[in-house]
Amino acid sequence: MNQTDKNRVEQLPDLLMRTEATALYGQPAIAAAQTLAFEREMAELTDKMILEVMALFEDLEIELDFSEESLDELDLLIDQQWPAPLEEDEVLDAIVANWGAYLGQMIIENLGGSWTFRQDLDHASVHFSRMDLEAFPLHLVRRRFQLGRGESLSGFYQALVDRLTAD
Repeated sequence: MNQTDKNRVEQLPDLLMRTEATALYGQPAIAAAQTLAFEREMAELTDKMILEVMALFEDLEIELDFSEESLDELDLLIDQQWPAPLEEDEVLDAIVANWGAYLGQMIIENLGGSWTFRQDLDHASVHFSRMDLEAFPLHLVRRRFQLGRGESLSGFYQALVDRLTAD
């Protein structure tokens, strides 16, 4: 990855206030049919990710049950299977979509929030209305695969928990 690409990936936000997210990525989809279509797509991507990881790494007995522990297992899997940045755009884009959908769904199931979609699926977020905060799981997955261990999935999740539970 050249320095320009690395800088671009480093600048992908993982948390933004709703007004900041809207300024960067446009208005959220508001039509019920459009939102339902995006939610179905995320559910399909999540299912695909689980099936692919279980099939490819069946000997590792990874439990993808939407728990915090599953994120630790995924971080370990990434470290073992992809020690160098993943640079094949087509492969990276598929992994980002599938793994990001899983991470987003895991956040929703454990912390609440709801999917927010804009024109580009890459910028799908989980919106926490009481704080007007958006988390960008696909951004984080992209950074994790391209920038390495410092962009831990479990570390991000814990930071999000801390932010949501701060007084």
